[in-house]
Amino acid sequence: MKNFYCFAWASGRIEFGTETPDGALPIYSVVGANEGDVERLKENVTVLSRQAYDGETLLVPGIPEAADMNAAYDALIKFNCRVKQYMEEA
Repeated sequence: MKNFYCFAWASGRIEFGTETPDGALPIYSVVGANEGDVERLKENVTVLSRQAYDGETLLVPGIPEAADMNAAYDALIKFNCRVKQYMEEA
């Protein structure tokens, strides 16, 4: 199977795909992902993220309201750690 990635934009918007686009910030990747791995990543990220006002867009908590780029980066690091923890639990 292909690798599968979760990434965020500077705005905090979270997306998924088979590659991380230039300019996007990596959150988590699954090497050799099967359908179950992809669904598990999407479910975990959905549980840990915030929804935008449109009810569909996922956001990294803390980035949209961050006072500066340092605060946004800290929020991304915390989110990455939480996703990693959830994905590595049995």
